[in-house]
Amino acid sequence: MPQGENESVLRRATLFVRDMDRAIAFYRGVFGLNIYIDREMPLSVVPAFPVGVEGRSGTMRFVMMRGWDPLIGMIGLIEVKDPPLEEPPGTSRLGYGNAALVLETRDAPAVAAAIESFGGSILMPPTEGRNLGDADGNFIPAVVMMATDPDGQFLEIFQAL
Repeated sequence: MPQGENESVLRRATLFVRDMDRAIAFYRGVFGLNIYIDREMPLSVVPAFPVGVEGRSGTMRFVMMRGWDPLIGMIGLIEVKDPPLEEPPGTSRLGYGNAALVLETRDAPAVAAAIESFGGSILMPPTEGRNLGDADGNFIPAVVMMATDPDGQFLEIFQAL
C-alpha cells in the first residue's frame, strides 16, 4: 500500500467519567477546554458499544471539549446515566488497558495550581526536564508534571521552554 493511502489521525480520546459536571469543570478550569458538543443519547445509538452489562439499555451523556486547535486534540467524556457503571478494581499503577493522556499547556504553574482545586491530584510537581515536542520527534526542554483527573485518569502535562 503506498504511503498516505491508509494514514489516520487521532481526533480525540474519550474517557468514561463518574460525574460529567465535575469532569467538565476540571478540564475547563485546569486546561481551558471549551465544550464543542454536549448531548444525551441512548446507549443503543451504538449497538455494539461494549459498556456495562450485556443487553444494557439506558442513556449516556456525551461531551466533546477542545482547546486552542480547532481540529485536533479534542477530549470526549461519557457518563453512563442509568444505571451508572460499576467501579473498576482499584489500582494506583498503570498497566494494560490504561491510557496516559499527554497534554501541552502554555502555563504549567497555573495548571499545577488548579489541578487539586478542581478535584485532581498531583503525582509529580512541575519539574524541568525534556519531552518529545518537535516535528522530527526530538526531545525539547520542557516543564513536565504528572497528575490524575477526578476519575483517576493519568495525565502527563508539559510546557515547552
